Amino acid sequence: MARIEKDPVCGMEVEVEGARWTSEYRGRTYYFCGKGCKLEFEEDPEKYLAPDYVPHM
Repeated sequence: MARIEKDPVCGMEVEVEGARWTSEYRGRTYYFCGKGCKLEFEEDPEKYLAPDYVPHM
């Protein structure tokens, strides 16, 4: 079974194996549906990791 992670920006499910868009932050790898979400995350990771953040699609 494929390992799935949620894109922290938009909330989409991303298959980890072979994921094209990833970013490392504080020792953890985050996975993204596309380049746009990856770039948004890298501009302000704390915004997207805050407990009250609601992903947008």
